[in-house]
Amino acid sequence: MKKLLASDGALKIISVLIAIGIWVYIALVMNPAIEVTVRDLPIQFIGVESLNSRGLAVISESATTVTVKIKGSRKKMGNNDMKTIIAKADISSITETGETNIPIEIVIPFENQGVSSQSEYSVNVKVEKSAEKTLDIEVSTIGTLAPDYMPGDIVCDPKKVTLSGPKSAVDKISKAEAVLNYNNEDVDIDTSAQIVFYGADNKEISMLDALMGRISISVDNVNIHCPVLKMHKAEVKAEFGRQELPENFSYKTDPFEVYVFGDENVSSKINEIKTEQIPLDKLLDNGKVKVKLIIPNGVKIFHDISEVEISIEK
Repeated sequence: MKKLLASDGALKIISVLIAIGIWVYIALVMNPAIEVTVRDLPIQFIGVESLNSRGLAVISESATTVTVKIKGSRKKMGNNDMKTIIAKADISSITETGETNIPIEIVIPFENQGVSSQSEYSVNVKVEKSAEKTLDIEVSTIGTLAPDYMPGDIVCDPKKVTLSGPKSAVDKISKAEAVLNYNNEDVDIDTSAQIVFYGADNKEISMLDALMGRISISVDNVNIHCPVLKMHKAEVKAEFGRQELPENFSYKTDPFEVYVFGDENVSSKINEIKTEQIPLDKLLDNGKVKVKLIIPNGVKIFHDISEVEISIEK
């Protein structure tokens, strides 16, 4: 009986040892700890708003991605998506200009499963004072309208654009412009255009530049409305009042005709544009005189002509 009990005890011990051996084999051989390299993990810079509230802005980082090594069991590593790992750098603690070394936090969603980062990482961040500037948006034009058509007053919406970011970048911009491309239109134009920025040297500035790309722009595009007005030819008529030119004298006007445009109901009915009364004595003394045109309400004259020259000859 004693031999049997002793034999049973030995079997139990052997069984336990075999179980432990199998567990160790599975853990260490069949499911060993492995190290995985995750390359080019984007660094998320947080705390930017806090930094900006202090009048500071980032102008460069020593890196925008990081390569990390994580370690865990083969099974755990294989059951999780490495793309869910996040790298974060909190810049909210920066309080002055210059370069600061910021630790990178590696966030592993499945870290509680025994997976962990194997190293510490950091990134150098350079900051300077921030600035803000508001510019009027100018509209330039290229191309031509249909023959005998003229653009009216061009309106863009919005009329201004605000830039904010690193002072060294914002200070480089001195003009904002949108381009309206005429394409033989004879009706009003409503379109949108991208804002283009220029420096003090009137050269276009690329906003794709590493530094300029850090500027925040309140609006990228503007809506443009351009009335397209029909021009009508009108003869210039000299007004002498009750005075008359002496015999054998004639006069001519320069220009002798103008183009009027504006309210179509008005401009289409205009065949002539009168001058103010011409001082005949001055005309006779000097041989020529400049006199203003009387421009009807609701219309304008092409090239903004407001006066003509009257000359006399025998």
